[in-house]
Amino acid sequence: MSYIDRLALEINASGECPVIAGGATDEVISTFEKVLGVKFPESYIEFLKKYGALSFAGDNYYGVTKSGIDAVAVPSVAFATKSARADGDADDSMVVVKASGYGPIYSIDTSIIGNSGEPVIVETELSFKRSKEKNIIYQNFQEFFNDMIRQAIKEL
Repeated sequence: MSYIDRLALEINASGECPVIAGGATDEVISTFEKVLGVKFPESYIEFLKKYGALSFAGDNYYGVTKSGIDAVAVPSVAFATKSARADGDADDSMVVVKASGYGPIYSIDTSIIGNSGEPVIVETELSFKRSKEKNIIYQNFQEFFNDMIRQAIKEL
């Protein structure tokens, strides 16, 4: 069983009602990669195929939405990433996958490969546009998503 399927069981057992955009196809995922100029890691692709995008326990995990690459709001990963890049809150190697309102931004950083062989997850503060400081917090999207979801379930 894949990590995403195990987490789906935990989400369903939590009693909290997730909101999903609906799984994305390989073709749609490829289009998003081209638009953002990056290659998504396999663990993020599994998330996109399962959920598209996900809202769970008050958190939004950005991904592919029905509005496609032209979406004008989160949880579209294309919108979130293009907006963050335009504002100086992310560089061209980063894919914004979650934000915490006026706090840190969480991104897949395709320029840094972790010990798992996939790009790492970085946390950046609003000062990123000046400092360019990135804090590596997880070695891949799978670790990040597992931890975030399980932490949210504990807090329910």
